[in-house]
Amino acid sequence: MTVDGNVVTSDKLVAHSIDFVEQFSDNVKTLLGAMGHVRMHPMASGTQIQTYNKETKEAASRTVDEGEVIPLTQVKRTKDKVYTLSLTDKLRKVTTFEAIQQDGFDQAVTFTDQRLLSIAQKNAKKDFFSALTSKGTTTTSGNALQGAISNGLGKLAGLFEDVDNVGTTIVYANPSDVYGYLGKAQITTQTAFGLKYLQDFLNADVVFLSTSIPEGKVVMTVDNNINFYYVDMHGQAGNAFNMTVDETGLIGVTHSRLDDSLSYQTVAAGGWLILPERTDGIVTSSITVPKQPQDGVNGTKN
Repeated sequence: MTVDGNVVTSDKLVAHSIDFVEQFSDNVKTLLGAMGHVRMHPMASGTQIQTYNKETKEAASRTVDEGEVIPLTQVKRTKDKVYTLSLTDKLRKVTTFEAIQQDGFDQAVTFTDQRLLSIAQKNAKKDFFSALTSKGTTTTSGNALQGAISNGLGKLAGLFEDVDNVGTTIVYANPSDVYGYLGKAQITTQTAFGLKYLQDFLNADVVFLSTSIPEGKVVMTVDNNINFYYVDMHGQAGNAFNMTVDETGLIGVTHSRLDDSLSYQTVAAGGWLILPERTDGIVTSSITVPKQPQDGVNGTKN
């Protein structure tokens, strides 16, 4: 007997779930890979995560006479804030019988799944930039975009000068500031997780462009200072809801029929926190506008 192509069989359910989680996970890993070596930490929902500041108090003297007590240098890591990892995204959408009949099962479900996937990615990016713009504690400024980035990189170098293998320097900037600086110059951008980025730009290893960064500000850190914590969707909880996950467990998805409404639903869930290891290791640099000489001053025109 020939089976109608619109019939929802079990293999279609699994195939769509696998496609969804793999797209999301691949995009996240591409983004983290573009940044360098961001550490990923799968954890249970409800886990508390502590962030820290570094404090150093140098000894009064580094040279003492023979036989005298060597003064102490104090290096300590002080607690900053505590965050709780939770399911930040619980998403559900329904594809109707009529939509499936009109467009076919694969097209109708794939189209609406893509909308749900874009929402999940948008939420993850929003959380990421919220962490950058709200949790950093070191500030500086510089004339125009180049000066702001240069002074910020100088701050970073000082903060991590005693740390080995700090990794890639990452800058996040508003596209208006970057393109305003470049003018009509031709540049090559790449894309990861819907974000454009430039490599080896203004002495930074990578510069990401996002409107989530306010105009007139650039935010920067090193990749080894960024931790990506997420709820591992493997295990009993995910199995209880028949969720499909990939090897990372970044997001769980399940597809099921709703016979009472002649519909077909997609449910996705995941939770993540992007946090700095050191909050003082995120530098926010303000872009200042160079002052123009006033007419009639120092020989300028009247």
